[in-house]
Order: sequence, then structure tokens, then C-alpha cells
Amino acid sequence: MHPKIVDRHELYVIGLGLTCEENELHTLMPELWREFSRRSHEIPAEPGSYPLDLSLGQRGTKHIQCIGLPVTSLDQIPKGMKGHHIPPARYIFWKHEGPDIEIWKSFEKMQRFAQKQGITLDPLNFKIDETRDNTHHLYQRIL
Repeated sequence: MHPKIVDRHELYVIGLGLTCEENELHTLMPELWREFSRRSHEIPAEPGSYPLDLSLGQRGTKHIQCIGLPVTSLDQIPKGMKGHHIPPARYIFWKHEGPDIEIWKSFEKMQRFAQKQGITLDPLNFKIDETRDNTHHLYQRIL
């Protein structure tokens, strides 16, 4: 499989977020996933939806992350959670089927693909990791 360009529709997501330094991601993200697992039933999710790990932005070494579920609106956000509106956009898509610890390698492949194709990546480094049946559908927003 090769990376490909796809269009994603508008999306509303409710979930738990954090802002941290890059070197803290490996310890704080598993904690955030555990908290999400405990509280995901509170989210009025769309039927049949899959968990999303959103990289909402990066400024220097600071990362803004959210783990959530797609919803039809942001009208009912549970206490302590945040809602996000993701406008329609174009993405590089890659299906990662290896170990979770190697997802970064798939994102590297996507970035090399963008470079070879002359595609400009979103400067905020916005990404979506949609977990589906032990695979990760990875999306990196492009301009």
C-alpha cells in the first residue's frame, strides 16, 4: 500500500485533551487513553464510530492532543471534556497495521510521500489516528 490523498468531511469530536512537551507524550498519552476508556461511555457518540486520537497542533516542542469520539453536534459536552469542530479538509492517508509503537514510522512514510509529491503539510501538524479493529487509519492534513 502507498499513501494516498483523501478528502474528509466536517467532523465534530468530543473527548479528553492534554497539552504537553514532546518528550512527555510517551508517558501522558497512555494515561489519557486509560481515562478515555473509563469515561468514553459519557460521550453521545455516533453509532458505529471509532476512537480518534487527534494531534490538534504543535508549537515548537508543545503538542496539543485529544482522544475522543465523533458526535453529531457539540451540544452535550460532558464535564471535564472538550468539543472540537474539524472542518472538511484534504489529508494524506495511510493504513498502519504494525505495532502501535511503530506508528511514527508510518507518519514518516506519509511525510516522505508529501515531500516527493511537492505537497505542503499543515504547519500545525494536524493529524488523526482512527483506531479500527487493531489497525490505525492515519490522516495528516495538507494545505
